[in-house]
Amino acid sequence: MHKRKRRFLKKGENLMMLRAIRLEKARKAEQQKELTIFNAITKCKLASSAVIPGVNELLQNNTIGNLVESLGRGNKNKIRAEAADALAHIASGSAEHSNLIAKAGAVPRLIRLFQSSDSEVSEKGVLSLGNLLHFAPNLRDFIISHGFVEKLLAIIQDTNTSTLILSHSTWVLRKLCISPQPSPPDDIAGILQALNILLYKPEAKILEDSLMAVRNLAHGSEMIQMLLGSEVVPRIIYLLEHDDDMVQKAAVQALRNIASGSAEQIQELLTHKLLPHISALMSHTDADIRCQVLWLLLNVADGSHCQRQAIMNAGLLPKILENLKAEAIPLKTAAALTISMLAIDKDKNLLCYLMRQGVIPEFCNLLFYEDTDVICNVLHVLGSMLDVHPSFTAEVTGIIEWSGALNNIKMLQSNENEEISLVARKIISDYFS
Repeated sequence: MHKRKRRFLKKGENLMMLRAIRLEKARKAEQQKELTIFNAITKCKLASSAVIPGVNELLQNNTIGNLVESLGRGNKNKIRAEAADALAHIASGSAEHSNLIAKAGAVPRLIRLFQSSDSEVSEKGVLSLGNLLHFAPNLRDFIISHGFVEKLLAIIQDTNTSTLILSHSTWVLRKLCISPQPSPPDDIAGILQALNILLYKPEAKILEDSLMAVRNLAHGSEMIQMLLGSEVVPRIIYLLEHDDDMVQKAAVQALRNIASGSAEQIQELLTHKLLPHISALMSHTDADIRCQVLWLLLNVADGSHCQRQAIMNAGLLPKILENLKAEAIPLKTAAALTISMLAIDKDKNLLCYLMRQGVIPEFCNLLFYEDTDVICNVLHVLGSMLDVHPSFTAEVTGIIEWSGALNNIKMLQSNENEEISLVARKIISDYFS
């Protein structure tokens, strides 16, 4: 009886010792794992102020693999957040670095981090995804394929989501809409739904990034039509009157890209009362906003005769002329190109009006700048003005000679651009020989 008891106790002691040994091994393995992760994170932190380690070095040391492993749910939130931060830093090295991180399986884990209830973990997860997209736009559809848009939409719709996470999420959405591929991104319906929510948020930064996301999307007839068919366009036009300059600028840039579509698409844009809303922006104190508005009008004027006439009917020509006479070269250039496009129909009444408004000296001054598109368009308009009516020819030639532009036109006869040289030779031979 006593022998059995001793054997039982000894067996129990052995089991306890075995369990203790296993626990000790597990503890040491966990410590080793944490040490490996810590070393990888520390290495990235040390590199944050210097050159990011090369791809070969990262592969040799399995740094990325260890960091991706540390994103798993079994790790402490602090470690997961620091690992995501380290990966965000590595991603900023190059597109190759970002693609290597994605290949290592980081994307689904970062998306899970993004959904975390821990604010720091969620923040680091979404910022890391943003860096991957920023430095490797080719990852767009790959990241979307892991359900990112669906998760993003859920977070945007959650009323408990903090403004910080919402702001970071909008920044990532902005990056998600950049792609070298001409085709619309996968799950475009979800993206447009997200934008339609974000464009009604009160925070200026969220509005700016949402508008820039639209700008990034608005390339190609198919995508522009999708935007016009959504509910975002009327809201963008409304935001032209926002009190934040950056929001206004982003709204103009988004509309400028939408207006790069076909004449039919431009007409659809005009039905939303675009032109009356941009009138006040033509006199904005921010020269860059005025410049962006002029590029928007240039795209509209490039559509059809009816759309050029709509600009005139909206009373925008005098404001375009004001910007032509501004000191800033970008403004003068954008205004000149817009006027050139408006004058493409060679309407005599318009050409006479432009002459009486002092356009010729301003155009002649632009011939001294090295911008092929501007020079070509200016020469075409000057040629049209010289040809508008015999009674005006002497006046136009006199202004060209007085401005000193005649010698420049003579020099442009030998310009390497064939169109410029042809128009310059025609002007000289027809009116100054």
